[in-house]
Amino acid sequence: MKSLWQDLKFGVRMLRKQPGFTLLAVLTLALGIGANTAIFSIVNGVLLKPLPYPEPERLVMLWERNPQKGMEQESVTPPDFDDWQAQQKVFEHLAFWTGDTEFNLVQAGGSEKIRASYISANLFPALGVQALEGRAFLPEEDRKEGNRVAVISYDFWQSRFGGSAEVFGQTVTLDTYGRRDYTIVGVMPSGFQFPGKSEVWLPAGWNGIPRDRRGGHWLSALARLKAGVTLEQAQAEMNTIQARIEAQFPNLNLGSQVAVVPLLEQTVGRKLQTALWILWGVIAAVLLIACANVANLTLARASARQREIVIRLALGASRWQVVRQLLAESALLALAGSLLGLLLAVSGIAALKIISAGQVPRLQDVRLDRWALGFTLLVSLVTSVLCGLAPALEATKHNLNEALKEGSTTATAGLRRNRLRSGLVVAEVALSLLLLISAGLMLKSFAHLVSLNRGFQTDHLLVAKLDFSISGYTTWVQPTTTRPQVTLLDLMQRLQAQPGVQSVATVSSLSRSAEPPRQGVVLEQGQPNEAPRANFQGVTPDYFRAMGIALLKGRTFTERDALEAPAVAIINETIAKRYFPDEDPVGKRLAMEGRTPGQPAPNRGAASPWSEVVGVVADTRKLNLSAETVPEIYVPYWQYPMQTPELLVRTNVPVVSAIAAIRDEIKGVNENIPPPTIQTMDAMLADVVAQPRFQTMLLTLFGVVALLLSAVGIYSVIAYSVSQRTHEIGIRMALGAENKHVLSLVVGQGMTLVLIGLGIGLAGAFALTRLMSGLLFAVSATDPLTFAGILVLLAGVALGACLAPARRATRVDPMVALRSE
Repeated sequence: MKSLWQDLKFGVRMLRKQPGFTLLAVLTLALGIGANTAIFSIVNGVLLKPLPYPEPERLVMLWERNPQKGMEQESVTPPDFDDWQAQQKVFEHLAFWTGDTEFNLVQAGGSEKIRASYISANLFPALGVQALEGRAFLPEEDRKEGNRVAVISYDFWQSRFGGSAEVFGQTVTLDTYGRRDYTIVGVMPSGFQFPGKSEVWLPAGWNGIPRDRRGGHWLSALARLKAGVTLEQAQAEMNTIQARIEAQFPNLNLGSQVAVVPLLEQTVGRKLQTALWILWGVIAAVLLIACANVANLTLARASARQREIVIRLALGASRWQVVRQLLAESALLALAGSLLGLLLAVSGIAALKIISAGQVPRLQDVRLDRWALGFTLLVSLVTSVLCGLAPALEATKHNLNEALKEGSTTATAGLRRNRLRSGLVVAEVALSLLLLISAGLMLKSFAHLVSLNRGFQTDHLLVAKLDFSISGYTTWVQPTTTRPQVTLLDLMQRLQAQPGVQSVATVSSLSRSAEPPRQGVVLEQGQPNEAPRANFQGVTPDYFRAMGIALLKGRTFTERDALEAPAVAIINETIAKRYFPDEDPVGKRLAMEGRTPGQPAPNRGAASPWSEVVGVVADTRKLNLSAETVPEIYVPYWQYPMQTPELLVRTNVPVVSAIAAIRDEIKGVNENIPPPTIQTMDAMLADVVAQPRFQTMLLTLFGVVALLLSAVGIYSVIAYSVSQRTHEIGIRMALGAENKHVLSLVVGQGMTLVLIGLGIGLAGAFALTRLMSGLLFAVSATDPLTFAGILVLLAGVALGACLAPARRATRVDPMVALRSE
């Protein structure tokens, strides 16, 4: 222990004598260690840390699945859930909820949006969570109509009721599809918000949704496996049950299987899991490159200390003692790098939380905990070995008689005598190529995603989410002044009169879902082999103008397409080509599946469910990462009104002024309408691509870092080689060698190492980038242009790193070089 302490004190003195080397090595290691600590903390907190429930590995989500119909994870129908509940034997609890949705909290000063969920009584027991105060729901409250009780979150309790113990028996008034008072019976523990960010939970018996519709998918199901039951066993039993259900009801849109997904996997998502593991691999490669650079610096420093080391060996020091001394110095560098790296990691995690903007689940709970500190300690130990052991062994491998001869340190020493340094350069180049190609693929993918023409004009377009579900708006078909259509039309006319407003329109809901279209379509001319399915959207007459969607055939809607008018529809180009390939679709008729021709359509005054196609418009792409084009059918909004439409305003005035005007006009038509969320369409699309932007930014950042580190590594090796070969170069020049010959000699030796590294890295890239295929948009994982471009870039940077010391070599004075020897 005493000798180790002496080694450390001597190491500190030696490092202080060379502050430039020490600072460069510490900064290099701090960058690699800090980045790895930050990403480990995120991977641990997001992917590895168990969910905050008892025995969370037993919690699973259940979805209906039917690959033949494009259903992968479809919500469950209530009758299917009831059958599962009655027939399954693998779950201890089987619970459901109907969504984490916005409700209007009615208060003295007006209404306010909160998040609330309708849940089954056994959802809390399934999660293993009990109420902090009061009670949770009773089993009979799943179906008991007239029951109006509520459980609230801890934060809601504190902010609305000041944490008062007298909260029980008090009421909250929620207004969605009618105003109702709910009596508070329980408070959940601090931090509990499942599902989503719920603040209030209501019993399933009060959701007002019929429980007998076999074709209605709206339940999210969660289960807790019985002790000893595996995921595979649960999957097999549920598939058997669902196959029986589908056989019993063959004409309904039901799943043929059940997807049983661990809750942690469902929470994080497979794509994000893949992205985080790849990102950690990338940053681990950056650490290896940093270690290679520090090892090269250490080798160069050891060469400068060669005479000191030889003398110590000649005076009786064992090789192990010298190696231990050099390792102690490496450990000090690694320790200093780790301490600085921890500071970088704390800053990095804070920055990532801001940049991610809620796109990474569980990220806000990530902290530098004991696991992260343990990981940093382990990394620092491994780093000290990686950076110090090989250089230490190389530095102590001497023939004492030869080494003590005067001038031996300047003897001819080509790159072949520096195999370790050369190998490190090859490894750096190979790893850098892997990182840069990964970053290049992500950059190209992201560029495709953000520049994609989605079929409409995004600039100067504002989107406001309205909510007419407040009390007073009670009917849709009767021609009364309480219909929300009347208020909406008044609002649109007011906004159209605003200065700078070019067009105003309303759509029932912009297409964001990643799921394929679910609504079946009946064609009057007869059904094709495949069952037509499409997205239905209700739009006001000026919708296509406001969105900038081109009309290809026929006409758009007019104000005459009102509630009592004959039903009409406009289809997109995809439907026209798929179902009317050789004829003009204008004038054809179609209907929503489930409506019998000749029977009145619900919620509208027309006597027939058939809608006449009056126009064809250009395709648009969904507002999600898939950005796919799907069959879409547009119908007049006044014939199919919704309570939560989206208002579109195209204006050329500043965004802040336009948003203020929209809010003022909404308050002017009805001050009880909750203040809407208003965004520009460009901001909405930016939110859509937030996660790939986050991934691309990090990969690009560390790819550039790897490139710079590799350039420094190549430069240091070539510069060291030139310094070692000064005598040889002087002899060559004295014998008549020209500058260009010396230049080509030095550059050629450096680029040989680079080409070997590029070859190894290219082979690895072809194999490893295939793991990224699920993260790429419109780009192949082996995109030849990206591979070629990165090869040229890295080779160019490497060439620049070789040229500087090569030019220095051409300025060697032969007489000075020979005299120094």
